[in-house]
Amino acid sequence: MAGPARQRILDAAARLLREKGIARLTTREIALAADAAEGSITKNFGGKLGLLTTLLTSDLPELTAWRDALTPPTPRREDLRVALVRAADAAIDYYAASLPLIAGAVSDATLFEAYRATNIANGTGPQIAVQQMTAYLTAWQERGALDPTADAGALAMLFCGGAQIQAWTGYLIGPDVLPGSRADRIDQVVDTLLR
Repeated sequence: MAGPARQRILDAAARLLREKGIARLTTREIALAADAAEGSITKNFGGKLGLLTTLLTSDLPELTAWRDALTPPTPRREDLRVALVRAADAAIDYYAASLPLIAGAVSDATLFEAYRATNIANGTGPQIAVQQMTAYLTAWQERGALDPTADAGALAMLFCGGAQIQAWTGYLIGPDVLPGSRADRIDQVVDTLLR
């Protein structure tokens, strides 16, 4: 049962993980930031490893925003372009929000194995974004807005990869390293995908 303390703990852990990284993150600090008893981390998650694994496999608000940006397909190509621009903007935000969390998992072998095992057991993981975008683009193909001979899976990979590299470059180096504005880059990627 997900009670308010559970969600406060998840929110606090996500914030602290982004701010401090995993190496210095303690359950005491998380509990304090969540205004919860340290024992509630064990009660709700089985400990720090369980908490971090749950955090890594839960939906981030940015992922929900990405899904919400996926408007219903129409036969109009102009609608598809608008939808992909909105989705790309949300996808970049999602990848930017998830990077510090994933970096934390990759830097800790035990956490990474738990994260991987949980994804395998639950059928979750980064491939879901590509699968969802493939299905979305296929739906647009079926409505006639996207070339029926286009490989929807390849387009989805390019879409997700483009969003991911923009997010990661912005996070690691700074947003001004890539040419043009974020909006310009999104427009260029979407226009290229729709050729």
